[in-house]
Amino acid sequence: MRETAAGLLIGAAGGLVFWLLGIPAPWLAGSMMAAIIAIFSQVKIGMPDWLRALSFIFLGIQTGTSVTWETVERAAQWPLSIAFLGLTVIAVTWACTAYYVKRSGWDGATALFASLPGALSLVLLLASGTRADMRRVTIAQCIRLFFLVAALPSLISWMSPDSAFHAGPDEIGSLSDLVLLVSVSTAAGFALERIRVPAGLMLGPMLASAGLELSGLLAGAAPASVLIPANVVLGVMIGSRFQGFTFREFREALAEGFSGFLIALAIAMAGAGVASAFSGLPFALTLLAFSPGGLDAMTIMAFALNLDPAYVGAHQMARYIGLALLMPMATAYVLRRMGAHANVTSGPMPSKLEDR
Repeated sequence: MRETAAGLLIGAAGGLVFWLLGIPAPWLAGSMMAAIIAIFSQVKIGMPDWLRALSFIFLGIQTGTSVTWETVERAAQWPLSIAFLGLTVIAVTWACTAYYVKRSGWDGATALFASLPGALSLVLLLASGTRADMRRVTIAQCIRLFFLVAALPSLISWMSPDSAFHAGPDEIGSLSDLVLLVSVSTAAGFALERIRVPAGLMLGPMLASAGLELSGLLAGAAPASVLIPANVVLGVMIGSRFQGFTFREFREALAEGFSGFLIALAIAMAGAGVASAFSGLPFALTLLAFSPGGLDAMTIMAFALNLDPAYVGAHQMARYIGLALLMPMATAYVLRRMGAHANVTSGPMPSKLEDR
């Protein structure tokens, strides 16, 4: 409890500082930075599973209630965009793997798992069954997400035209409607989690709240104030990934991690540019949807930047589910071709959303 309280207080303080400074996505980026500083200052922080689950559920609710019939009409443009996203994921993985092998001298297994964009819990599970260096894989993945959360909001805010902004529905005014929304969405989340649907804790509330909104049973979104705690929880969770690493290890890994981040971002920008040209959607919106970060981090960033969370969430969800379903077979095949295979399992996948 002390570690949880310390993490929340430190994260909230960091978010407040970033908010006062006017930095984009302050509660997410600020809480992450504060948590990392605390960790390397030998402060122990924690985040219990129930609090993580609660943040995923509310993020799913917020995303689902942003869906309108206008969103459904625009969704006709999404399949082609999601197809470009799939090609971008393959390109990011290939380019980063080649960089780590040829420039950094890493073995094939370590380079491959350090390069896969997102689905960190599954990446670590699969990597543990190979010869991959788990510390390098973990810190490379964490540093890429660190730079995405730290730099992407400012980059998108700088390039965003007014046409990219998304006006969400008004907040729900009735307490009974709010209770109905949270109850149905939470039940849907745990139902999908129980049957081991990838990202079920977020996907269930997203689908349930969108259904309630489109059916006319409810009108409006959950109070925006719930996003601030969700931002803080997520930022502390990202920062807590660096526990167990020394500051020296972090400093030495920064160069390689930053190089991987730049490669991934450049390819994501190219894919987002193509998708924007074909779909007519704003580049800032497609860039956030194509960015190789976590499902939860990128979706919550859409709210912070006033971009369409339904579009971003749908693309990040498609990427996450695609990786969860295809990664075991794809990585086993690639590692066999590279001669780095060592008992890669294709067994049950983790059901909890830990895509950070």
